[in-house]
Amino acid sequence: MAKKKYKNFKLEQDELKPIVVGAFESRKKTSFGIFIILTIFVLVVVFLPEISQKIDEFLNPTTGRPVIDEPETPTNPEEPLTPSENIDETFYDYVENLTIERVAFTVNNIVINTLDNTISYNVTNTTNTYQNMEELNYYIEIYNSQRTLLERVKLVNNNSILASGAFENYTRSIDPTTASTAGYIVLVKKTTEDYPEVTLPSNNSMVCKKEHETVTYEFNENKLTGLTSIIEYLSTDPSYTEIYSNYQTLANAYNTSTGITSTFFNSTSGFNITTIVNLEQASRTNIFNADSFTYETDPKIVSFEMESLGFDCN
Repeated sequence: MAKKKYKNFKLEQDELKPIVVGAFESRKKTSFGIFIILTIFVLVVVFLPEISQKIDEFLNPTTGRPVIDEPETPTNPEEPLTPSENIDETFYDYVENLTIERVAFTVNNIVINTLDNTISYNVTNTTNTYQNMEELNYYIEIYNSQRTLLERVKLVNNNSILASGAFENYTRSIDPTTASTAGYIVLVKKTTEDYPEVTLPSNNSMVCKKEHETVTYEFNENKLTGLTSIIEYLSTDPSYTEIYSNYQTLANAYNTSTGITSTFFNSTSGFNITTIVNLEQASRTNIFNADSFTYETDPKIVSFEMESLGFDCN
């Protein structure tokens, strides 16, 4: 049988002195520490956005610019407004000295005279430069109280060129019924596409008449080539002496223009003037109260615009 070996242990000399092999911490103290750590972690997670913002503000300070709250977008925006009414279709109640404004001009002092059956008005260029008013192609339309069109008047004569701020006065003859029953005024812009078509008679001419004036327009293949104007006044007509002098002066002036021949005939009973215009040679002008138009003008333009000057065309 083997003999057992024994390990020697060194014994301290101090008798009965305790030897510390291990130590246990207080369980209560350990649990409290874990609670503190978890609480800090939860708080950091919850307030992380605010903490990040504060750190960003600290690292990137602003320049003191005020913060402006953006207006809230309405959840139910209002419907868009209805487009404005066409200004060319506006009916103005006729009152004496009526004023109508447009972007490029103003028409004011509109007066309908029931004694001499006329409509008078001023046209003012409100732009900052010269302007050919006739090229705007506006008309005054006169309606009765039931808004039935009575008569249409061309706003200005051809070649009516006005400086900035300048104005011109016009007086147009109108029908007695129009003068006495006018209720509304409309200022309307027209284009040649708005003019009704016209069929010429077999002799390719159009005759336009107005009181003492007869104008015959000649066409070739529906293109205007010339005209003949005849003026007739009797010595018994009102203001005869003044008319005689003015018309004689005009006839002499027409004779100085290329392509125009005007002959003045005087008699004891009155006077008459025959004026012939060759539009291949003559420039557009006014022949007394009529428009000569330009060479090769369409018949519908002649008819529409002459009727707006108070003539009856056939």
